[in-house]
Amino acid sequence: MNYKNTAVSFTLTCLICHLVSYSLQAQVSQPLINSTVHGIVLDADTREPLIGASVKIDGVTNQTTTGGGGRFRLITGQKLPYTIIVSYISYKTAEVEVTTDSITVILQKDQAELSEVVVVGYGVQRKSDLTGSVASVSKDKLSQVTTSAENLLRGAVSGVNVTQSSGSPGATSTIRIRGGNSIVAGNEPLYVIDGFPVYNDNNSVATGALAAGPGAGPQLNALATINSSDIESIDVLKDASATAIYGSRGANGVVIIQTKKGKPGTQQIVFNSYVGQQSIYKKLSLLNAGEWASLYNDIIAASGAGVPLTNDQIAAFETGTDWQKEIFRNAPVQNYDLNFSGGDEKSVYAVSGNYFKQQGTVLHTDFGRYSGRINYARNLTAKLKLAASITASNTGSQSIANNGTSLATGFTNLLTKTISTVPAISLRNEDGSYNVVNPFATSYSGNPVQDLELTTNETKVNRTLGNVYGEYKITEDLTAKISFGADLLDTRQNYFATKATGNGNLANGTASVGSNKVTSWLNENTLTYNKRWKDVHALNVLVGYTTQYYKGAVFTATSSNFLNESNTFNDLASGSSIGTPTSNAKSWALNSYLTRINYSYLNRYNFTLTGRADGSSRFGSDNHWGYFPSLGVSWNVSEEEFLKNNPWIDFLKLRLSAGTTGNQEIDLYKYLSTYTSLVTYINGTLTTAYAANQLGNKNLRWEKTNQYNFGADASFFNRRLSITLDAYYKRTSDLLLELSIPLSSGFTTSLQNVGAVTNKGIEIAINADNIHTKDFSWKTSLTVSVNRNNIVDLGGVSYLNPSVPSIITTLAPVRIIKGQPLGTFWGYKTDGLFQNASEISSGATLDAKATTRLGDQRYKNLGGDPSTITPGDDKTILGNSQPDFIGGISNELRLKAFDVQLFLQGSYGGEIYNALKQQLNIPSLSLNTTTDLLDRWTTEHPGNRVPRASNQPTQVMSDRYVEDGSYLRIKSLSLGYTFKPGTVNSSSFVRSIRLYLSAQNLATWTKYTGYDPEVSSFEQNQLLQGIDLSAYPNSRTFLAGLSITF
Repeated sequence: MNYKNTAVSFTLTCLICHLVSYSLQAQVSQPLINSTVHGIVLDADTREPLIGASVKIDGVTNQTTTGGGGRFRLITGQKLPYTIIVSYISYKTAEVEVTTDSITVILQKDQAELSEVVVVGYGVQRKSDLTGSVASVSKDKLSQVTTSAENLLRGAVSGVNVTQSSGSPGATSTIRIRGGNSIVAGNEPLYVIDGFPVYNDNNSVATGALAAGPGAGPQLNALATINSSDIESIDVLKDASATAIYGSRGANGVVIIQTKKGKPGTQQIVFNSYVGQQSIYKKLSLLNAGEWASLYNDIIAASGAGVPLTNDQIAAFETGTDWQKEIFRNAPVQNYDLNFSGGDEKSVYAVSGNYFKQQGTVLHTDFGRYSGRINYARNLTAKLKLAASITASNTGSQSIANNGTSLATGFTNLLTKTISTVPAISLRNEDGSYNVVNPFATSYSGNPVQDLELTTNETKVNRTLGNVYGEYKITEDLTAKISFGADLLDTRQNYFATKATGNGNLANGTASVGSNKVTSWLNENTLTYNKRWKDVHALNVLVGYTTQYYKGAVFTATSSNFLNESNTFNDLASGSSIGTPTSNAKSWALNSYLTRINYSYLNRYNFTLTGRADGSSRFGSDNHWGYFPSLGVSWNVSEEEFLKNNPWIDFLKLRLSAGTTGNQEIDLYKYLSTYTSLVTYINGTLTTAYAANQLGNKNLRWEKTNQYNFGADASFFNRRLSITLDAYYKRTSDLLLELSIPLSSGFTTSLQNVGAVTNKGIEIAINADNIHTKDFSWKTSLTVSVNRNNIVDLGGVSYLNPSVPSIITTLAPVRIIKGQPLGTFWGYKTDGLFQNASEISSGATLDAKATTRLGDQRYKNLGGDPSTITPGDDKTILGNSQPDFIGGISNELRLKAFDVQLFLQGSYGGEIYNALKQQLNIPSLSLNTTTDLLDRWTTEHPGNRVPRASNQPTQVMSDRYVEDGSYLRIKSLSLGYTFKPGTVNSSSFVRSIRLYLSAQNLATWTKYTGYDPEVSSFEQNQLLQGIDLSAYPNSRTFLAGLSITF
């Protein structure tokens, strides 16, 4: 026996017993007076009651929590004065001396704690320990009302560029984090919604029911199924140190979205509602009937064929029909959601329901959503926690059907068809029926407004996204977590154009239906070791294994020539021309091993080592696996002795990171040679055969992005001013490109890993708490982002002509050029108009000299044949779609119960190819044009800038329609008033009522002549960004809303 240890233990035991006895005697010796203290706990800034705050008397066990109105009541035997300790989540703990039986306690928000942690991949991390570039959308920004969740990212995070591809309700957005990395693979970021990874693309909802034209399929985005009021936080991971944990899916950045959870000690009900109206804020300037008639006669005179309109005919037109007025409308929007949340020490819950309905500003377009969400977590024991997050939604949309042919010859997109309809014809006949007789059309074209009403193009999506997990604390420092999740989508698209429509007339009615059923399963298993040794060492180690399986099944069927149209697309058999149904199924799997080690020394020096190994079925057996490491370091300079007591520097950190991430978002089965069936005659017999339609490449591998980041985070003046700076360089190599191969292979091109693209840039984010008093506050936030994209390698060639949709094939508006950014416009430079015969005879002409006339467009001859303009010699770079810089500035003011929020968004540089204007500016005997044609060349006005009137002149890609895409926009403005009945009447069950007015897209300043400079008709296609081809215009929206908290 160790007598020395026994003696020590005995001595300590006696000492503890003595101290306990002394403490008990001290308490017993105080007289019991059985007094009561009551009071209220309020927020220092808003004076809002804090419900669920802990109140206890210092030195004894008596404690309680605040209830309705933030009030509490505590019975004690203590004599006055004594001290109470009041604490609340995210507030500084207060110690208050009690001298009377009634007291008001004011709690200050703990800004350090509020910004203490951010959500990162597979966990959370203290901001002071971060080595990567991670940005969070502010709580104030998240509280703003918006009709679409992706709007919360606009201008809120530096380095993130959000483009609304279309103003159609529910339409997708294009989001780029630090530029585009790939030419043919995906460029959208990965979204992680409550732990489940999803992509914001159309692959999971595309049905194939409409295959022609831009935007033919469903244009729903990954966030369309989410109610923005449900979002608790959005964190954006930008550099390799932050994104490498997602390996092959981290190259384009990661957006982590957490929905609202319940909080212990609080029970609340929140009802939100708003209604509003939308309208387009700009109409194109088009010719009226009289102006168009004059153009018509000029074309007749120039061609020498046809009969001009008489003065009496022109007078009968009067001003004609304003077709923009007929198809655009003031469209209502409404939203209602109800949220229940609460919890206790063991369980927390949040349950919400939402209804959203948005009519489009174009006739017969709309979007609707029903959604519900359940978040629940329970601590079954002190070590075991179970949680679930489930969201279900049903969305439906009616959109414009795009059935394009060719930009050069005209296309039948219903929006473009309507606004280009001749203004000289009437909308309706005298009996009120639609006028379908167009004497200027060469074939039946129908009535465009009737076409919109009689064309169905609806998409319905049912989605269930859920994740459940169990978390077990093996030891105080070691935690195991197992999660299972599923993303289930069921999409159906129905299209029907009756025989009365322009599209359905030739086919005597046409219909198509399509469905896409997707299941995605996820299992993640992680172990986390988290240990701190006082304030010296901190270690966090994460290891894990994840697996995800995806399967999609698509079915499409078509029919036409309907004898009976009453059942529309519901009875394809009633059409006598039934197309061959098509179906296909695709699947992929991803197995991954991951690890991350975070180490911090003295809260000053931080190190993060991350690695992930991904095995993907998208690549051949020799390239299934990819490895993605990263290293990040940071130095909390403000913790050094020479800065620790600086009166104006609160925090200063420098960051440096490097690493590799990947991109697996390519079409499936590209590494395999595939075959398609065909029917042909062999020896006079009709035989089904198979022919190769894709040349496989078993050597295909990941596109890899190497990224380097240097950053600095600083806050000053008691956190009144914070600044974040980042500079980065990214190089994406092994790009997937279609390269020419010998014709002896039976193919012209093959997909190969060649080429490289770089992105480099600077990001600045500034947040300032300008004024902060009891009754008035003013906050400002500013983001500025500069990115330069460059193609540095194309596999040994200097340029490539990309494969583009058939609708723009003839004009070939873009080219992939080494040394230039993605999205480079390629075409001819204009050089005025031909003014005399000698210019035609001695100069270079696009058309034959015999057919070239005075007033025709002249183009610059840049080389080659001096007498002819040719594509090979005279086309050149006309600009590119990528902006020089983007930014946003937000101001938030509060005066007592009133609040004002103003957000401006801008983009400078970057060009837009106004293909819609080119289409509208083609002089035609059957289509309307813009008022640019009023400035057309005539013999009386040879100085005019627009070419002469001629019927259907040759169309080419030129700088005439490449315009400056810069803009500054008041993106949102809101005014609110908040009333808190609980501060007046403690028995009120209503905690707060907020009334507000809001406007979105209130004003825009731009030189762009189209509907809107924020446009991308080809959605997320990186090469075709900045092309305006009959895009649905964005709208100006006014909302009035109510929010009640119980």
